[in-house]
Amino acid sequence: MKNFWNTLKAKWYREGLKYSEFPDRALSIILPLTKDCKTFLDVGSGCGTLSLPLAENGKKVTALDPSHAMIEILKEEIQIRKIKGIECIETEWGKKKIKPHDAVICANVPPLLKGAEDFIKDAERLAKKAVFLIEGADPNADRFYYKELYPLLFNKEFLPRNDYLSTYNTLHRLGIYANVEIIEYNFDQPFTDINEAVEFWKEYIPLVTEEFDSKLKGFLEKKLVETKDGLMAKFSKKSALMWWRKP
Repeated sequence: MKNFWNTLKAKWYREGLKYSEFPDRALSIILPLTKDCKTFLDVGSGCGTLSLPLAENGKKVTALDPSHAMIEILKEEIQIRKIKGIECIETEWGKKKIKPHDAVICANVPPLLKGAEDFIKDAERLAKKAVFLIEGADPNADRFYYKELYPLLFNKEFLPRNDYLSTYNTLHRLGIYANVEIIEYNFDQPFTDINEAVEFWKEYIPLVTEEFDSKLKGFLEKKLVETKDGLMAKFSKKSALMWWRKP
């Protein structure tokens, strides 16, 4: 994920986070289960999706992420909100020694949870009391309207993806019988105008030439919702929150 989150994508994610229900949905489960936990390790913290509200709830958080752009945004947010209790570490997982924390969280970090056995063992070792893993819960879920865009742009379907069951099977194989909570939430993405929206999709798909611009623009003009500030892409997501307590 180090090279995935460039400055442009990080900026868009930060804007989308303002309209996301994900932090509230996730923490409504995590916080009641961690009343005895004071320190949290947020692996793949990004720009502070969970680190910031955890700190606002009185927790001490180590936010670890390999993306310079994401860590810089997190530092900015810490200053803006005048939040204390967050230590930012810009590094890839496994490249720096991390001390144990009461709880370890890893939310929506596919590279770590794909073939997750080594990461799970590390998380178990670093967690004194609890581990929380969050991953997509629907292999047929759409992503940025790709189910409609792939046939339109490439004349092929957007194929199903792996979801949390692969990670859950790994946990089971390791003798960890995790609890699972399915959470549903909106994660909408704002844009100032249609041109910014086109650039967003070209960055994410990705498309490096202009040959698809007219089709993409025509599709988005019909799909996006007008707001007083510009345009909004409406997304609904479903994730599995897998958690277990240490004995």
